[in-house]
Amino acid sequence: MLIAKKVKSFTIAEMIVVLVLSGIVISIAILVLSMVQSQILGIQYNMEKQAEVQLLERTLWQDFNRYQLQYDKQNNKLFCSSPAETVVYTFTEDYIIRNQDTLKVSVQSINFYLDAEPIVENTIDAIEVELSKNFQEKVLFVYQNKDASHYMNLN
Repeated sequence: MLIAKKVKSFTIAEMIVVLVLSGIVISIAILVLSMVQSQILGIQYNMEKQAEVQLLERTLWQDFNRYQLQYDKQNNKLFCSSPAETVVYTFTEDYIIRNQDTLKVSVQSINFYLDAEPIVENTIDAIEVELSKNFQEKVLFVYQNKDASHYMNLN
């Protein structure tokens, strides 16, 4: 007489339960991963915009304190000149061009100043750039550092 041994195994019902639970866990993991990826893309987009604004501000500071400044309202250009070279800023609504470089910064308004007085054109020593809503309406104010000899030479 042969005695049949019972083999330990899972039933089909148990296997189906495991497959359903595994499917639920994997679908939740995929959803969480896609949400994290979208958040990372949003952070990356904001970081790129901040980097562009910081680059604009840094170059403005450097140029304002290195060159003589003239603004041409008719062509909407800022000329930063020295005996050796000239840097030209061209302002548009969607971007700013500095010589051959394009800074993708949306500008809402630009104001120019000379000795703390608003000025429309010619020699300037400060600029106020108000950025658009895409750049959180940030306001950049850049001015030229002048020493006492500048004011003494005026008289």
